[in-house]
Amino acid sequence: MEKINIAIGTDGAVDLQLAGFKGGKCLEVTKLLETLLGNEIVERNLTSEYYTTEEVELEEKISGS
Repeated sequence: MEKINIAIGTDGAVDLQLAGFKGGKCLEVTKLLETLLGNEIVERNLTSEYYTTEEVELEEKISGS
């Protein structure tokens, strides 16, 4: 399950914590939020989920002639 936790400190600092996003999908998801919040990233910590890939199931179809 994908989740985004947003915490806003008394100083106005915003902390985004994402869980359940595989690979670079987390960066795609936060792009809009970062833009709306001023795009001032002070620190970015990537979790191990960032370095994993989603499994994609490929199905090969062979058509008869």
